[in-house]
Amino acid sequence: MNNDPVIAIVPDSLDATDGAATPFGKRWGGDIIRLSPEHLAALQAGGTVAIDVQNEYIVFLKSRQAGESALESLPAGILPAKKEASP
Repeated sequence: MNNDPVIAIVPDSLDATDGAATPFGKRWGGDIIRLSPEHLAALQAGGTVAIDVQNEYIVFLKSRQAGESALESLPAGILPAKKEASP
């Protein structure tokens, strides 16, 4: 099972219930979260937006910094530690 966070830009929201096909495979639920201009401004200023998901999970949105890859912006512990270069 792949637990890596995945982000996709899609043309519109879709009904992701009852095993619907999505860009991430079959899913059994979903929701629409609308970001306000204040949320977007906070992200652009380096802030973090926290989103409660189904009263059980939390998702943190952060803006990627210039030159930073998607994987570099993940919190420690999500990816295996980088191997140190040999001398």
